[in-house]
Amino acid sequence: MLLPHERNDLYVSIDGKLMAADCAAVSVWDHGFLYGDGVFEGMRVRDGLLYQAHAHMARLAASAQTLGIALPATPVNILDSVVSLIARNMLDNCYVRVIVTRGMGAPGIDPTSCTSSSCVILTYPQPPSLGTGPLRLLTSSVVRKAPRSIGAHVKSLNYLDSILAKLQAKSASMDDAIMLDDHGLVAEATGANVFLVMRGVLHTPTTIAALPGITRRSVMELAGTSGLRVVERSIPPMELYVADEVFLTGTAAGIVPVAAIDGRSLPTDRPIGDRIRQAYDADVRHPDRGLAISPDGGWSR
Repeated sequence: MLLPHERNDLYVSIDGKLMAADCAAVSVWDHGFLYGDGVFEGMRVRDGLLYQAHAHMARLAASAQTLGIALPATPVNILDSVVSLIARNMLDNCYVRVIVTRGMGAPGIDPTSCTSSSCVILTYPQPPSLGTGPLRLLTSSVVRKAPRSIGAHVKSLNYLDSILAKLQAKSASMDDAIMLDDHGLVAEATGANVFLVMRGVLHTPTTIAALPGITRRSVMELAGTSGLRVVERSIPPMELYVADEVFLTGTAAGIVPVAAIDGRSLPTDRPIGDRIRQAYDADVRHPDRGLAISPDGGWSR
């Protein structure tokens, strides 16, 4: 993983303009900085292919629309900026973060003082965010904020509930945390969706309180194609203790197996998770599943 000073050798994009990371800046009056008023998407490039780019842009647009933020450019134009930045940084494998804030405005939470939104794009090498596992998890006492305060489909800049749950996990020497919704049911991990296998059937929580992940959707599609039954339902947390397999999924994380939850060890044999991970590794490099990026900054489907 690149250290902060090593990322300064890269370029970033701010409102469509490329600039060196070591001199790039956003205004201190930007409401994304002041209040976390904005949305983002994380994407991955693998071997020159930007996976599920249009799905990510659709989710970005939906998040922004929900918060009443007008995108500063069309999704296609944002993708053009993403691809230009990837080419400028000469990256064949990297993580991409697209951030849209409400923009500069007067101090105070009134969003109507912001006249135009802003878009920041970062591309940088990054290994899977949770490592390769298997992971040790705890069930956090921090309740997932969705859906009572904000829709779970909104990928906002405010991750304080996840940050506090992650801090709780790290303080207990665990890798990550399972977060529950306001009814005490499994929502997701701090930055990844949850799947469990029981008697050959794949189960995952609904998206009432969990982000409808792009990787989550891909896993469900791949499972269906391979003949596995997939069930979306409410899942009490203690069901995880008796699952045959548990794994987490996400763009940043990939597909990561879980070894133990709250001190309860899970089986070490993970045939279904291994099969899905192999199918996913092939899917993310399939030319029909993403944008092929050329060295000159062009792209094609």
